[in-house]
Amino acid sequence: MLFKRKHEDSEKSEKIKQELLSLIDESSEVIYKIAFYSQPEVQDIMNRLMNAWESSGRRGRPIDHASISELKLMLKIARKITKKKPEELWAEYGY
Repeated sequence: MLFKRKHEDSEKSEKIKQELLSLIDESSEVIYKIAFYSQPEVQDIMNRLMNAWESSGRRGRPIDHASISELKLMLKIARKITKKKPEELWAEYGY
């Protein structure tokens, strides 16, 4: 049972990672990237992930070092941001 749960968590985390990449990194809307990576929670998580990635000898991608709770939080933020029109975000971030 322990191994099955770990496998399910791994599958779930991979789905979240793919959705995050699709919503933010692969988006042609630059403002989604600006808004997402400007969020204090995302910055804190990304700093931790970059440190973990560096400590691992740069194995995998930084996002591969995220916990399921960190992934869920980042996905929640990404979904909230991408529900807004780019024009709204440009006005909010003042660029």
